[in-house]
Amino acid sequence: MKISNFKFQFLILNSRRAGFTLIEILISLTLLTIVLGAVYSSFFSVQSVLERFDKVSLKYHEARSALDIMRREIESALPDNSPFIIKDLDLFGKNISSLDLTAFSFKGYGIKTISYYVEEKDGKLTLFKKEAAAGIQSREYTMEAVEDIEGFTVETLFNNKWVQTWDTANTNRLPGFLRVSLEFDDNGKKVKLIEYARPRVGNKL
Repeated sequence: MKISNFKFQFLILNSRRAGFTLIEILISLTLLTIVLGAVYSSFFSVQSVLERFDKVSLKYHEARSALDIMRREIESALPDNSPFIIKDLDLFGKNISSLDLTAFSFKGYGIKTISYYVEEKDGKLTLFKKEAAAGIQSREYTMEAVEDIEGFTVETLFNNKWVQTWDTANTNRLPGFLRVSLEFDDNGKKVKLIEYARPRVGNKL
């Protein structure tokens, strides 16, 4: 009788040890919450970094593409009486240029009048491009080249100095060598991309 009673108490004791107490469950849930919080925090931090990286990468791509297109258009600018005008402007205290030229279209056939200018849009500076077929009545197309920029400058080398004004109506010739730059913000750091170009039509290479 005593042995069976002892076995019964032993079984009860083992069953109690096999389970979890309320304190153990609460501690486990707390640790699980801390671990999951750390995992979610790391996930959202990585996601935020990737989003910023994609945004900045897109800005670099847009800026380089715009500068490459401008270089090609400048290289194919028409000489003689065709207008080639660089203006030095001030917009919200920032040094801004505008560029007007007539050039062969490198994307197709024909000659186009092309303008690059900066305007404010939604509180940010945006570089716009406007183009139309030259010499005929045609519709002008305006598009955003690069948005949210800090500066856009076009300079030409004249008497061994970089100047930001040019007009073929006064000079009777195209500029010889140009430097085009775009500035934008990269997470608090100002970045300036530069492209050099030389009109080739009518000039000796």
